[in-house]
Amino acid sequence: MAQETADEISKKVQQSLKDSPYACSSLVALSGGTANFVYRGTLVTPLADGSKTVVIKHTEPYIASNFDFKLTTTRCEFEETILKALHDLPPVVREGVTVQTPHLYHFFPNTDTQIYSDLPSSMDLKTYALKHPLTQAQCLRFGHAVGLWAKKFHTWANAPEQEKLREHMKGNVTLLEIKYQMNYGTNLIAAIANFPHLLDGSRKIFEVVGKSSRDELDSGYGSLIHGDFWSGNVLLPDILFLDQETPIKLFIIDWELSHISSLAFDLGQMFAELFELKHFKDIDAGVWLIEAFMQGYGHIDDDFAFRTAIHVGVHLICWGPIIQGWGTKEQVEKVVEIGRDFVVKAWEKDRPFFEETALKCLFH
Repeated sequence: MAQETADEISKKVQQSLKDSPYACSSLVALSGGTANFVYRGTLVTPLADGSKTVVIKHTEPYIASNFDFKLTTTRCEFEETILKALHDLPPVVREGVTVQTPHLYHFFPNTDTQIYSDLPSSMDLKTYALKHPLTQAQCLRFGHAVGLWAKKFHTWANAPEQEKLREHMKGNVTLLEIKYQMNYGTNLIAAIANFPHLLDGSRKIFEVVGKSSRDELDSGYGSLIHGDFWSGNVLLPDILFLDQETPIKLFIIDWELSHISSLAFDLGQMFAELFELKHFKDIDAGVWLIEAFMQGYGHIDDDFAFRTAIHVGVHLICWGPIIQGWGTKEQVEKVVEIGRDFVVKAWEKDRPFFEETALKCLFH
C-alpha cells in the first residue's frame, strides 16, 4: 500500500471528524512537532464552553517528520491516560501567570486522534525568546511560574494517590527506550567519534554514566515525569508583553513521552535547551529563565542537582551539535566541551566547579 501524503492525512483526519462535535470547516497544520500530525481546527459549531477552535493531534505508526521512522501508535494512548489524570491537577497561578496543561476534550482510539483545547495565536517559549526580547523581570515572572508548576506536577504525580497512574505509565517502555538511546545509549558514546579531541579522554566516565542510567531504568524504580520537558513544549501567546501586570496563560504540552524515570530528566532537558539560547544566540533570557525556574521549583539536594547537571551535559553533547544553522563550528565544539565538563564534574560531585557556571542555582 502506498504511503499517504501529509495532505491526504489532513483530509482523512478532517473526514473522520465530520459526524462528531469536533467537525471542522478547515484544518491548518501547526509547526513545532516532529512525531505527530498537529492541526488547529476551526469548528463548524462552537463547543459548549464557547471554543471556536481546537487543536487536533493525529498519530500514525511513524513520525510525521520522517515517514521511514516507525513508531508505535500506543504513544497516544499513554498520552491520553496522563492528560485525563492531569484534569485533576489545578493550574498554577502566580503574578497573573497561569500555567496549566491543555484540556483533552476527546480521544478517538479507532483513528488515534486527540482533540485538545486551543491557545490561539501562540508559540513555544524557545521561538518566543528568539523573536521577542525578554527582560530579566519578565523571565523571573515566567520562569518562576513554570518552576512552581513543575514542582507541583512532580509532587502530585508521585504521591500515593497516583500509584495506579504510575503503574500504567510504566508500560510506555518504547518511548522510554528511545529517550535512553538518544541520550545515554548509543548517542553519547557515538559523539566521541565526532569530537575525539574533546571527548575521548572522558570515555570511561561516559560509559559509567550510561550504565548507571541503564541500571536506573531497568530497576523499575523512579518517578513519573513529563519526559519531553523543554522550552519547545511550553506555549504562550505570541504578543509583546509591555508591562508586568499583563495576564498570561502558558500551556505545558506534548505528553506522549511521559514515563517512569528520574525527575532530573525533566529539569536537565529544560535547562540544556534554555542554556543553548545563551550559548548560540547570546540571549540572556536563557540563563535568567533557568535561575527563575529554580526559584519556583525550590531547593533540591546535591544528588538531585548533580544528576540534573549530568543530564544537561548529556543533552548538550547529543543535541547541541545537530541544531541546523544555530552556530559556528567553534560554538558547536564549545557547547560539546561545556557538556563534557558538566557530565564529568557532576559525576565527580565537584560542587565548587558549578559555582562559576549557569547551573550554580541548582546548588543554592
